[in-house]
Amino acid sequence: MADANVPARPAELAATLQRVRVVLVETSHPGNVGSVARAMKTMGLQDLVLVQPRDAAVCRNAEAVALASGAADLLQDARVAGTLAQAIADCHHAIALTSRRRELSHGMHALRAAVQMAAQELAADRSRRIALVFGSETYGLSNDQIDLCQAIATIPTSPDYASLNLSHAVQLAAYEMRLALDDSEPESSALRDAATIGDVEGFFAHLQASAVESGFLDPASPKRFMTRMRRLFTRARLEREEVAILRGLLGALDKRRR
Repeated sequence: MADANVPARPAELAATLQRVRVVLVETSHPGNVGSVARAMKTMGLQDLVLVQPRDAAVCRNAEAVALASGAADLLQDARVAGTLAQAIADCHHAIALTSRRRELSHGMHALRAAVQMAAQELAADRSRRIALVFGSETYGLSNDQIDLCQAIATIPTSPDYASLNLSHAVQLAAYEMRLALDDSEPESSALRDAATIGDVEGFFAHLQASAVESGFLDPASPKRFMTRMRRLFTRARLEREEVAILRGLLGALDKRRR
């Protein structure tokens, strides 16, 4: 186990940073996409995914390429996803960046604390991936999109003026991630076969369907059943085996009920 006071070797740090994904949801301005690519590359991040950008060909947009300023390779390698769920399905932990408090949301943390927790996971297991998720310039992230993430992070700003450009927010998050990974040590409690977000979303869909079929949940008046279930199981940080057990239990109950 590495000494927490000894910075990671450059090659190890670079390899770990490749498992950090930046996800931009419904970005509208091509220049922001280019600026985000530049911000990422300066901190060693390479994995960029765009969810329903206003311009599907934004990565070839002249303004985006110009503002990438040497990071055009990140634009060339960027992927476009139809939904946020698809963009983060293979990740194990996603952090939603937002400045607004949400009712019944997951725990909110200052950016540095949220990133340090994610860095512990990356240091613990070389197969894990995490995502930093940013909303549109105008509306940010919706509640449904935040529900797909496991943590919410806020960037401390002046209470008099909290408006950050998208690329500035990405630059700060990428810097904090690099800083945390350069001085991280895996915790024994993190050495688990963590479920991916796709695994957990499959369980949530199964749980909702079973609740409706059993008559426990009225689809016409669901209230906040699934929101509360998401909060509960997000706190539990499910392992793959636990997801399999829960889905097996639901399947057995479904079969017996039929």
